[in-house]
Amino acid sequence: MFNIVRRITDYLVSSVIAGDVSIEYLDSALPYVDRAATRERIHAGITILNKHAAWRWRQNDMESLCYKALLDAALSGDGIFYCWWDPDRSDGQPFLGDIRTDLVDSTNLFVADTSSSDLQSQAYLILSGRAKVSDLRLEALAAGVSKEGIARITSDDEQDVRAGALGSYEPSDTEQATYLIRFFRENGEVVFEKSTRQCLIRRVHTGLRFYPVAYFHWHDAKNSYLGSAPVSDMIANQRYINSAYALAMKHMSDTAFSKIIYDKSRIPEWSNEVGEAIAALGGGNVSDAVSVVGVGEMQEGYLELISDVIENTKSMMSATEAALGDAAANNTSALLTLQNASQIALQHTRTAFYACIGELATIWADMLCTYCPAERMLAMLGEDGQIEADAPDYALLKGELLRATVLTGNTSRYTPATTVSILDKLLDTGRLSLRSYLELLPSGVLTDKTALLKKIETEGEKPNE
Repeated sequence: MFNIVRRITDYLVSSVIAGDVSIEYLDSALPYVDRAATRERIHAGITILNKHAAWRWRQNDMESLCYKALLDAALSGDGIFYCWWDPDRSDGQPFLGDIRTDLVDSTNLFVADTSSSDLQSQAYLILSGRAKVSDLRLEALAAGVSKEGIARITSDDEQDVRAGALGSYEPSDTEQATYLIRFFRENGEVVFEKSTRQCLIRRVHTGLRFYPVAYFHWHDAKNSYLGSAPVSDMIANQRYINSAYALAMKHMSDTAFSKIIYDKSRIPEWSNEVGEAIAALGGGNVSDAVSVVGVGEMQEGYLELISDVIENTKSMMSATEAALGDAAANNTSALLTLQNASQIALQHTRTAFYACIGELATIWADMLCTYCPAERMLAMLGEDGQIEADAPDYALLKGELLRATVLTGNTSRYTPATTVSILDKLLDTGRLSLRSYLELLPSGVLTDKTALLKKIETEGEKPNE
């Protein structure tokens, strides 16, 4: 097994996230607000939301969740985020409840119009999932469902489970049931319905304006709400590479060593013992009774063809040697140029991904302004990294046309080794002092940089020799 697909997929997923992500909220209606006091209150609320989004991004480990969503998109074509309000979640305040952000498989999302990829314009969305029957019954009981209705929540038929592989990874001793969550709008507000096959568990008017689902495609598929995955294009090549290598290995194992053929009528038994005499019965030339078959030869160019398939597969997926870091770094500037050029093919995916993150942040703001009471404080990430707290005017922001955009920092492709090399040249040419050199060294290069800086302060810098 030579897993070329995994190496390329890891590279593609890691390359889409270009740098640090920051979320910025904008109000489309703000330019048309006449009163200065109202404008200031909106500005203050947006500032709080921006700082809270930075805190939530770090607190919820969104970077790890984004990597998982990108891996889903690379394998299946789509990365799907689902937000829901957890009423039991606590953040240390007297008010319970907070936003949870999870991932959904593309096979568990269903829409009204399968030819449209705009989720917010759909007449309805449906999410499917699996849960324990006991948990679903407790949820129905808390929602006020009658005993007769709760009794209708049963596990899926064994035949249905086998046909759809619904329970292939579930414990055999627990009863599981499929549930559906349906979102649709009434009077402009999102309605939530959760049900099993024979029981409506909950129906809630959420008050939200946006469906709490955000998704993106790796590659767009025309007239389809689902996208296509890069891994799909590599499967045939991966199979050929593995089978071709397996055939080459078997051929070498079978024919790498010479074989001896002897005439059994003249030599009853052959021995490979060193120095042992072998008796030949009958006359004639003994050399005619024994012959050696040489090693088998492989078709010329066979291994080169396999290598060409591997290299072409990588190249077609933008995973060149320079991009993967396998190329010899003889010319650093040329290497960085080639790495940047390989990123161009991923620009479309990167744009779709960050547009999805912006939509996800818009859903966060919609939920906060809908579910948070006026007294609730929001945690914020300050300028110096300290955690602060403040409360925006939720009622005012709820009526605004808030949208979120994503700002990304440029990815630095200079490794610590490259940075040290540049600093060495500046120090050698006298353009950089020793103190500045030590301060600019990347962390981890020098074990006790602080002690050296203190020593320079007390003894003074010596001129470069």
